[in-house]
Amino acid sequence: MTAPRRIEALEQEAGDLLTKLGYEPVIVSSFVRTCRYIAFNLAARKKLDDGSVDSLMVKLKVSLHPIATLSDAAEFCREEIASMKKFFAQVPPEEKRGRFEVWISIPLNRFQQFEITREGIREIRSPADRPGFSGGRP
Repeated sequence: MTAPRRIEALEQEAGDLLTKLGYEPVIVSSFVRTCRYIAFNLAARKKLDDGSVDSLMVKLKVSLHPIATLSDAAEFCREEIASMKKFFAQVPPEEKRGRFEVWISIPLNRFQQFEITREGIREIRSPADRPGFSGGRP
């Protein structure tokens, strides 16, 4: 499978997963396929019970092995962290503008998920925590 086709397949799977989680996803990269680098692949929103909206941006990446530590994740996602630091610098700390996550497709067709926050990067769920949670096609 070619790299662009693999990303398209991952975008579809991530979109399907977001839909199952109650989000309304949009595959953003389909609008900007000609760009060399895109900040994120999917944007999603979900209306919460209290009437507020949870906004989420997801960047997809591929790794040949699971990410073992947060320092490894920070190194693997250094471009995304740098971009988000610039974004956070422009937004007052008390203002919540949504979440930014990096979903890494790893072997055994799984996603390993990390959130980039003002404080750095944190793992959301490890593959072992999500039985049956696929993330990519071979």
